Amino acid sequence: MSTLLVSLLLAAGYDAYVVSGYAGQTTCNADLSYDECPLQTIPDTTAPAVEPTCKKYRARPALDLRSRYEMRMAAREQEEIQQKHDAKLAEEMAERAVRL
Repeated sequence: MSTLLVSLLLAAGYDAYVVSGYAGQTTCNADLSYDECPLQTIPDTTAPAVEPTCKKYRARPALDLRSRYEMRMAAREQEEIQQKHDAKLAEEMAERAVRL
């Protein structure tokens, strides 16, 4: 009779179960917080990593997704700044040479 009732309750969307005998609260609530997780094992760091012998199926390196146009423009800006700085430095050196 209890199995039939639980089946009907489960079909209706309720959380129901049959307990025959005594069960603790952790069993009834399916509390696994005190159990060790089998998926959380610590890898053995003493074993050396084995390099794959077949290079055919190796992962490809990541693509460079930066814009080449923006890189060229940034390099051009840096070049212009450097040229202005060099021209200013040359002008200052010429003024110092004239003063002496």
